[in-house]
Amino acid sequence: MRITGGADRGRSLRAPRGMRVRPTAGKVRGAVFNILSARTDIRGQRWLDLFAGSGALGLEALSRGAGKVTFVDSSWESCRCTMQNLERVGLAERAEVRRLTLPRGVRRLARELARFEGAFVDPPYRRSLAAATLAELGDSGLLEQAAWVIAEHAVEESLAERYGSLIRADQRRYGSTAISLYVMEES
Repeated sequence: MRITGGADRGRSLRAPRGMRVRPTAGKVRGAVFNILSARTDIRGQRWLDLFAGSGALGLEALSRGAGKVTFVDSSWESCRCTMQNLERVGLAERAEVRRLTLPRGVRRLARELARFEGAFVDPPYRRSLAAATLAELGDSGLLEQAAWVIAEHAVEESLAERYGSLIRADQRRYGSTAISLYVMEES
């Protein structure tokens, strides 16, 4: 697995061992950032990588100029792997790795008064975690106005058009993987 674009393009990443982590395929990561670049400029922005796993999506964002990424996962092994990947690529100073159970961990982040311009939501498939996490994000106050949220999920998982202030702007399919893009409604 490698970073697909930006300053660290081609740098290799490791994934936690076992089948519990399903890293986003390079083709899908590349597509996500192509779609994002047509809608927003992530340079200097603060992003969340929820259900981080190996941290590939957040590392990709850092490579492409995001100012800071907060990586969140419930697994010690995933948090350790993400930190190792950050150190290996030299991006640890622009990142924070948190061990929190999601989706309820979103509330804890919001209580800490953190604010983000975007988020990646990539939970294990077929457990309804994408919908539950989007619902928490949409009502949390954690996201800035016009923030983008990219949810990766199985094609057969149906996500709503709206979660609180998050409105679906686009949806794409890549084999058995679907990407749903939401934008935070401006008040």
